[in-house]
Amino acid sequence: MLNFKFDPNSTYLAACTYGPDSMSLLDMMQKDGVTPIVCFVNYHKVVQSDQDQKDLAAYCASKGLTLEICDTEKTTAPEYVRAKGEDFKEWARKVRYAFFKAIYQKYNAAALFLAHQQDDLIETYLLEKQQKKGKNVQYGWNEISTVDGLIVVRPLLSFSKEDLLQYAKDNHVPYSVSASDIEARLVRDSIRNKIDAMTEIDRANIINEMHAENSEQDLFMKGLSKTIDLGEELNIRELIALSENEFAETLIKYISKAPVHVNLTSNQIADIRKMALAPQPNMSMRLAKNVYLIKEYDVLTIGTNIDELPFCYTLDQPGKLDTPQFSLDFSQGAEDRGIKAEDYPLTIRTALPGDMYVVHGYLQTVRRLYIDWQMPTAVRCVWPIFLNKDGHIVYIPRFHRLERDSGDSKFVLKIKENVDK
Repeated sequence: MLNFKFDPNSTYLAACTYGPDSMSLLDMMQKDGVTPIVCFVNYHKVVQSDQDQKDLAAYCASKGLTLEICDTEKTTAPEYVRAKGEDFKEWARKVRYAFFKAIYQKYNAAALFLAHQQDDLIETYLLEKQQKKGKNVQYGWNEISTVDGLIVVRPLLSFSKEDLLQYAKDNHVPYSVSASDIEARLVRDSIRNKIDAMTEIDRANIINEMHAENSEQDLFMKGLSKTIDLGEELNIRELIALSENEFAETLIKYISKAPVHVNLTSNQIADIRKMALAPQPNMSMRLAKNVYLIKEYDVLTIGTNIDELPFCYTLDQPGKLDTPQFSLDFSQGAEDRGIKAEDYPLTIRTALPGDMYVVHGYLQTVRRLYIDWQMPTAVRCVWPIFLNKDGHIVYIPRFHRLERDSGDSKFVLKIKENVDK
């Protein structure tokens, strides 16, 4: 239901006010098979706050959900104390994020889900325009971002307030009108009143205007998303050109394609950015037990084994070669694969970003060839290419068409069994 790849073994937080937006989000998460930790802040701003807390507690109990509560009248922690004359909205934001961070760390959460929706997005955009943020800025929010060390997900940005009210009605989701009132006190102003009066056409025009303002960056992000969907590597130059939140969003989506789930932390994201900017051409970072992010010159790829790091071997003359990644037998020659005696010594290595190879008379990048062959990312990391003594690529084994243990072939290549083919 939500456009997010949940890990059944991870813990997620859902910020909830018992208003229609957050209760709809909570219902959607449960329909996606998630049992989030529910986080509620009682500011005691309206009389109904205590009743909302009781009703939310009853709902969570009926659904088997854990509820964590921050009662601002029952805590003396400095980060929760409102200074004399301090703006309520600024204080409330400080309180809830301090609370979210504490709960995030308590459960070692993978992400915090917030119920910001299209009305909030439009309001933010109009306020930013009003404040004249300037040129070369990104308006609005990213669906995935980092806030004070937390991974924050806003999956409802395409839903309007009315959409979520209708969702709550259609799905029999309980909510409190007074909770909506406290939300209004926290975020609404004259701009929100204008948003409430907008027609669907007005809304569409504002959203289109925002996308037009962000057009260059939106196209850039769409291009990266297509790259991720195709299973290609990430171009480092494109990646480091992104803002902090865009960088985080792109990485999280890319890492979600790994064969096992990885919960990226904000610290890991910062370390990955440092690795991308480092002068060393070949580096790796362990993200999970058997998942590595591998830097090869200008690209980042995902690997699932330490042996998938870039390799390079030399074969001085026809013979056998056994490596951690593969074994081959050239002892009978490999002329039927275009490898001749004068090509030795051969260099056998992983493909690099700039490698080109002629296929059916056309010159194309080796990595594009791997994609056309639908070669899994893990296999690309260990798939060898063969260069002659002059540094020209003379042979690349064809994926899925390689003869194994064939009696009539002079060339035998065996990829190690632990590689997922």
